[in-house]
Amino acid sequence: MSQAQLSVSPGLLSLTAPLRREPLLWLIAAILLTGAFTSEYYLTGQNIENLLRSVSVFGLLALGMTVVMLTGRIDLSVAATMIFSIVVAVKLMVFMGDALGLRWLVKGNTYAGPAWPFLLIAIATGGLVGAVNGIGIAYFRVAPFIMTLVSLTALRGFNYVLTDGHPYYLRSAVFSFIGDKVVLGIPLSTLVSLVVLVALILFVNGTVSGGRFYALGGSERAARYAGIRTERYVVLAYMLSGLCAAVAGILFTARLKSVDAPLASGYELTAIAIAVIGGTALSGGVGSPWRTLLGSLVFASGLNLLAIWGIGTWYQNLIIGTVLIVAVALSGLGRKTTD
Repeated sequence: MSQAQLSVSPGLLSLTAPLRREPLLWLIAAILLTGAFTSEYYLTGQNIENLLRSVSVFGLLALGMTVVMLTGRIDLSVAATMIFSIVVAVKLMVFMGDALGLRWLVKGNTYAGPAWPFLLIAIATGGLVGAVNGIGIAYFRVAPFIMTLVSLTALRGFNYVLTDGHPYYLRSAVFSFIGDKVVLGIPLSTLVSLVVLVALILFVNGTVSGGRFYALGGSERAARYAGIRTERYVVLAYMLSGLCAAVAGILFTARLKSVDAPLASGYELTAIAIAVIGGTALSGGVGSPWRTLLGSLVFASGLNLLAIWGIGTWYQNLIIGTVLIVAVALSGLGRKTTD
């Protein structure tokens, strides 16, 4: 019997290896099981779809945040950028429509113009905001916290000014397709976020340029001595964060079929919390896009469970703050034990 046990154990070890390497998988499983036993609605198809859509938006914001945090910096403007990119796309497309003699803003503050130029403008706007943040931080030596906090405040203000405090509604088959389409039981928005995840993994973990984000976060002085032009990679990190925020904004507003200035308030803290839960160090140099995805699954599934239990938004925010504090504390303790 002992020989049979010995012959089986290597196979069992190989099957459980991913779980041993990724404790977040155990946490996800625990949350799903808790939800299954405490609510008949938690594992229904509709709720799983909603959960995956939440993962798409939160995950994209957190992926961009992860890249920035790898360099030892932070981006507080991601949620404001997410909405600003959509608002700018609406305003520019309406302006161009008026210039061409076409009415793309119809009754009820509804945008009914072409969708593909709209999407390109939104993505370009996100990248531009990220570039401005990166240039201010890298070349003008503004502290990342201050630069992105100012951007957060300014973009929120612009969102209200550009919309006059009223929502815009998005009417297009493309928006409906992006927001509602389900492929083999998986929302299209989730597939889009997975494509972005794979692209970031290939770039960050598979290229020399991506590896330099880790070098910056590990020791920026050493990176400079090694001949790395750190300013360029800081700007690139913030541009990637802005692009991820813009894509998240597209998925978010396509689902709602509207955009409004107050939307996504506080999502920047959620992105930070998810990145930290996924093991990204606030001090830089440590992190992984893959683990950030797992962190977004933990966060979204837990938040979804709280909502099903009927726990109010205020208490959910309290729990988010507590989780962030605990995650940061554990991250700091783990870093000390490895030093």
